[in-house]
Amino acid sequence: MNMPKYDDLVKAWKSEKKQMIEQTSEDRIYRWNPDCMYKIYENTGKVITDNNPYVNLADIEEFDLVIENEPYPVAPPPMSKGKSKKKSRGAKFFGVMHKEITGDPMYYMKDQMISMERINNEAKGINIPEPNEEKEKDLFKLKKEIFEYAKSLGFASVGVTKVDRRYVSMGVDDEVIFDTMILLGYEMPKDVMEHYPNPKGELGAFGAYTGCARNVHKVADFIRLKGYDCRARGWDGSIKYPPHAVNAGLGNYSTYGVCVTPEAGTRLKYCSVLIDAELPLDQPKDFNIEEFCSRCRMCQKSCPSHSIPKEEKKYKGAIKRQTRFSTCLELMTTAKECLKCVRVCPFSMIGYDQCMESLPQYYMYNLEGDELNKEYLVSQKEGEHNE
Repeated sequence: MNMPKYDDLVKAWKSEKKQMIEQTSEDRIYRWNPDCMYKIYENTGKVITDNNPYVNLADIEEFDLVIENEPYPVAPPPMSKGKSKKKSRGAKFFGVMHKEITGDPMYYMKDQMISMERINNEAKGINIPEPNEEKEKDLFKLKKEIFEYAKSLGFASVGVTKVDRRYVSMGVDDEVIFDTMILLGYEMPKDVMEHYPNPKGELGAFGAYTGCARNVHKVADFIRLKGYDCRARGWDGSIKYPPHAVNAGLGNYSTYGVCVTPEAGTRLKYCSVLIDAELPLDQPKDFNIEEFCSRCRMCQKSCPSHSIPKEEKKYKGAIKRQTRFSTCLELMTTAKECLKCVRVCPFSMIGYDQCMESLPQYYMYNLEGDELNKEYLVSQKEGEHNE
């Protein structure tokens, strides 16, 4: 067997690397790849995250380097199968839990497994429906129609942003073939959540994940009817949705790191559709979430497993509270999903408007308009002192 010359291998790699650099901008991202040392991808969502004050990257250079060296895993370690490839112990708990609450151990998993099989097949190029030859050329109209259709299926929060590949899990990059993301947040019904910690007949989190499973392909097929190629993406953690939801203007971070939305608080589970179209992007927005959360922190105070840190810290270049996955997922498994953080959240169970009405008027300035009105601020502050 003739081996190639070392210099020829080096020359081929340098040529391949040069081509990847020429095809990407300064916002490129480097990803380790067993086939060619690393691949270089365009990262169009980076500029949105880097300039979004509500994501709060304190050290962008550090964040970039840490993520490049240690990309997010596909699933948190407690949910990984390990070398044996056996079903995780948590999955056994879930099957029994589902049987006792719904009467069927596969009540939620049937639809989720069917949906994930289709997602995985389409990611490999298998059985992808062809888009309609006639395209809807008005992208503003297309976006409006997609939003209306998605909401008719039960998605409470819908937004558009660019994929930030720093939040794409290791080994998934080649599946993310389009850069425009439609975020789809499926609601955990409030009347279901009111029965916790002893859910009756239905489960909140698994119910919402199953809502994603049943409906994400309907949204994707609707988009194909409008003439655009797209790919449905699931709820498995391969794309980290909280920062994308904040980038899409759906809400702001909660104390425990998920996105709080005006529509449902934290009672949402996400999936997405990646579309081959430059849809108009939604913009990040300050919803005054932190002003309320700073006076509350009931999720942190009430967490039975103490998985939510009391204070923010710098973590991978971002200022945030990093939830402890292992103890959180343990209670999700052994305490019927737990969800105490959701149940005690006023945004989730009382409502955004009532939470905002409880804030002093001084803190409402950014809900009155896009620009800071100093005269308004001064008058409101003086009014508080005179009361």
